[in-house]
Amino acid sequence: MATIKEVAERARVSVATVSRVVNNSGYVSTDLRERVEEAMLTLQYKPSALARSLRRQETHTIGVLVPALNQPFFGTLIFAMEKTLFAGDYRTLICSSEEDPLKEATYVDILLRQRVDGVILVPTGQSTEGVSRLLQAEVPVVLIDRDFPHLAISRVLSDNYGGAYAGMQHLLALGHRRIALIGGPSYSQVTKARTDGAEQAFRDFGAARDPSLIMIGTLPEFELGYQAALSLMKRSEPPTAIFALTDVVAVGVLHAAAQLNLNLPDDLSVMGFDDIPLATYVIPALTTVSQPIYGMGQTAVEILMRRLHNQHQPLETIQLDTRLVVRKSTAPPRHKA
Repeated sequence: MATIKEVAERARVSVATVSRVVNNSGYVSTDLRERVEEAMLTLQYKPSALARSLRRQETHTIGVLVPALNQPFFGTLIFAMEKTLFAGDYRTLICSSEEDPLKEATYVDILLRQRVDGVILVPTGQSTEGVSRLLQAEVPVVLIDRDFPHLAISRVLSDNYGGAYAGMQHLLALGHRRIALIGGPSYSQVTKARTDGAEQAFRDFGAARDPSLIMIGTLPEFELGYQAALSLMKRSEPPTAIFALTDVVAVGVLHAAAQLNLNLPDDLSVMGFDDIPLATYVIPALTTVSQPIYGMGQTAVEILMRRLHNQHQPLETIQLDTRLVVRKSTAPPRHKA
């Protein structure tokens, strides 16, 4: 572990200056303070006195880090969190990792330098480095939507497994057997939970399964749904139903179906997951598995606030229910699958 002297040497300041920064006592110029804090982060110098001083020096700012700002699910999630935080007299720093763990790590550095009081994080899922650095710095963190099950951390999730199970059951009950799954990315814990739930429903039904109908990719969600559906529906034995693991993927599927002049839901049933606002307005209106997106954001803020007001608050794991919403995009297959 680095010493205070090593921090002073790296920052090119005196030990006394480092001590003033650590204890938040006495005047230190902005430039020197930033140099000292950068040296402490680089050397992973984490004295308990620093943690105490940071807790005393509240900024009333919360970092919110998500994988994408251009996806409706995350837009709704951010809206819920920002509105709830603002009502509690907190301001929000919103960051987007764009599914890039290196960009995620860069934003973690920025949030630490900004001395945010806490962070709500939807991780890329590819690395725990960013989350671990926040925890090492004793910054209160709440994971939302995506999980690292082995980390001791508070989290807010929805029942992705159960929701996908119910969605697949719905398609099977309608009479579909050739049911495609489209989703991604494969490293996402959410994708895995939804895929596992849907596949378990299929196994429990006792029907034969064609593994080639499972298409997991890394393309942007709309493009993934569009390209996968074009490929699937041009097969000699196309699926009679497609279960898209997000609503945006499902919209891509609907676009491909329109281009192929398919009559929905007679020629093809389509189901999504999330229940974003657009799901009600596409044609046909999308059958989907609804998760309480606004409630997830609100709950994450409430957990973080409890932790900020009581450092001894126990870690919390909250899983919110999902529910099947049947609209106009699913129906029994025209021909027996």
